Amino acid sequence: MTRLATVGALLFLVLALAEASSVYQTIVTKVEFDEPTSESERCDRELSGLKMNFCKLHLQPYVRHNWAKPCCRDLQQVNDPQCRCEALRQTAQRNPGYEQDQEEVTSLAQQLADTCRMEELRNCQIGQQGY
Repeated sequence: MTRLATVGALLFLVLALAEASSVYQTIVTKVEFDEPTSESERCDRELSGLKMNFCKLHLQPYVRHNWAKPCCRDLQQVNDPQCRCEALRQTAQRNPGYEQDQEEVTSLAQQLADTCRMEELRNCQIGQQGY
């Protein structure tokens, strides 16, 4: 009887080990971060959906009203300081008549560095693509 119990226990142990080895799996998880691959993509993502209406008004040459302070509030919505120049560039280039007044528009944009206290705008070149 002890022999039968020992054989039964061994058989149970073998079956348990066989079941355990068939259940064992290696799970490989691949994690991809949805990070932009370049600064331009990062800025495009940051700027999507922002209206920049006051900056649009401010960057129109020969407009009599001063929209600089409200434009500063528009720019504060851009969390990444490195993307603020691109925000101004995109806004200016959408304005009608931009091509004829690029120098004036660039000057208006650079004045915002002092008005808004945003040093990153000091060398902002509105007529050039880049970040």
